[in-house]
Amino acid sequence: MKITHASINEQGKRPYQEDTVGWGIAGERTIFAVADGLGGHGCGDLASKKVVEMALGELTANCEIEEYFSEVFHRGNTELCRLQEENQMLNSMKTTLAITVIEDRTIYGAYIGDSRIYIFEKGKITYQSLDHSVPQMLVSAGEIPPKKIRNHPDRNRLLKVLGDRERQIKPQIIPSYRMGRTAAILICTDGFWENVLESEMEKTLRKSENPEEWIDRMKKIAQKRGRHKNQDNFSAVCIWVSRS
Repeated sequence: MKITHASINEQGKRPYQEDTVGWGIAGERTIFAVADGLGGHGCGDLASKKVVEMALGELTANCEIEEYFSEVFHRGNTELCRLQEENQMLNSMKTTLAITVIEDRTIYGAYIGDSRIYIFEKGKITYQSLDHSVPQMLVSAGEIPPKKIRNHPDRNRLLKVLGDRERQIKPQIIPSYRMGRTAAILICTDGFWENVLESEMEKTLRKSENPEEWIDRMKKIAQKRGRHKNQDNFSAVCIWVSRS
């Protein structure tokens, strides 16, 4: 397998950078993670860094992938709740988390919150994660169309995040995805996808020769669209996978 990638981690117009992007290797497995911290004043920054570091550090060459996902999200939630108590920040220090693991032509993934995972083949989206948010719940109930999510007044109301003291946290584990000869993956925070439409993701992918070109084209779209508003932090990692 040949895996290449490129990433961005932009502060936007916010006073804090609360997104974290990371990647690593464990044997024949390659892992990528993106987290979007909540809480402000450094709390979200710490939360996203903690869970990404945990995700990268816990993966081994031989662990069961589904058990690994469950353990990372459980431990991440427990650790953030502990830090909340220690720092007397009971309602802050939370984060989303999206992870993909690639091994032997198979793409595995898990997430919580509204950081998204997209998989592309032949320039088209073949998988898109569904947000743990109020607007996504309304879409699933048939009350609004998917295109209304980006501008919905409750778009930032999340139903699941890490750092939740009230509920048992279980990640959404995506079906294992067996790719063909080539595939592309995009993992990104809401500050990214809210400014780059799915049709634009596909169009820029088809025009690009490598992940660096692809992410640069999308970054320019995100910057242009967020220019006249209080643009959120926006982060993403683009991954190209091919059979060698």
